[in-house]
Amino acid sequence: MNRLKKIICAALATVVVLACFTACGEEKKEIDVANITLSKDQLNDVNKKIGTTLGEAKYSGGVFVKLNKNVLYEKYFGIEDPETKKEVDENTRYQVSSLTKNITGTAILQLADEGKLSLDDSLDQYFDASGKRAYLKDITIKDLVDLEVSFGAYNINLLKDDAKREEIRKLIMKNGDLKGYITDFILDFGIDSGSNQAHSNYYLLGVIIEKVTGESYKGYIQKNIYDRVNMKNSTVVNKNQPMHGYNVDTKKWRNEKLNMYYNNYEFMFSSFCAVSTVRDMYKFYNAIMQNKLTKTNLIKKIDDFVTNFGFGFRHDGHNLYSYSGTSLHTSYAYLNDETKEFVILCSNQIGNIRLNATGKAVYNAVNSKINGILLAEE
Repeated sequence: MNRLKKIICAALATVVVLACFTACGEEKKEIDVANITLSKDQLNDVNKKIGTTLGEAKYSGGVFVKLNKNVLYEKYFGIEDPETKKEVDENTRYQVSSLTKNITGTAILQLADEGKLSLDDSLDQYFDASGKRAYLKDITIKDLVDLEVSFGAYNINLLKDDAKREEIRKLIMKNGDLKGYITDFILDFGIDSGSNQAHSNYYLLGVIIEKVTGESYKGYIQKNIYDRVNMKNSTVVNKNQPMHGYNVDTKKWRNEKLNMYYNNYEFMFSSFCAVSTVRDMYKFYNAIMQNKLTKTNLIKKIDDFVTNFGFGFRHDGHNLYSYSGTSLHTSYAYLNDETKEFVILCSNQIGNIRLNATGKAVYNAVNSKINGILLAEE
């Protein structure tokens, strides 16, 4: 009899639990953030917002927006060549400038994965640290990668010094050792903690890549990055490759072949020498997101760094972004490793200080929808 009572009680308890679930509603499944999709109406709204943002900026260039497996927006605006009136398309190349730092940072992590260098290596292992360069013994490759210390000489003291620019001009004309000249200038100038400039740091990282591999930076990234992810339209700065940019302030076109500084590979080097397309840059960033280029997860590795800058990326939680500008083009990349969102803009406009804001506005157009979906599920 007691056994029968226990069975009845258990059955009644089960009924009560089921009734409670029925009354309270079924337990909501946790939404898969990495596989969020937008409805047709949401997509139309996002496209409208992006179009309005680009229109207000009078944008010229390529725009690529992807959310997990879905391309939300890909369009090309303006003309590439003012003489032929050739329109910008998916094959238009841009000097992606500081986005090169992302490529250089990835190469450094590749070499660390292979044991060819360590992020904890001090710089005296790669450069002469005698005399006034003794300070190099206290600086590591990691310090260069995440800007924990900064030389700052390249941008502030090299580009803006008329005497130095004249020496550089003479070196270029004589086919002198420009790369060695710039390297020595950076090292002799020393640390400039207040400048927080990445150019000098990443220039030195490129020199380290060449010392470790015994090959040119250009050759290394071609083989180990461009070729590995099928970036067929990517290369480095080439003075024989005509490229144009439109200055939105002066309203004039500029032919980069006329600029002896910015069309010289050794001068651009590992800080901002990469030339690429919008689609190719997506391939690169997607490979980083999927951990195809490095054994160590680059995105998680940045969390170990002191600053919010690592491998050429600014880092804020799940968001990674990088932006750039030369005397020719401007570029912007925004990634989210949680939602698998990509926003990539490459523009042939010079002096467009609004590009960073434009990129964020494009990103927010998508992200606001994602946040709306997540809030609706809570």
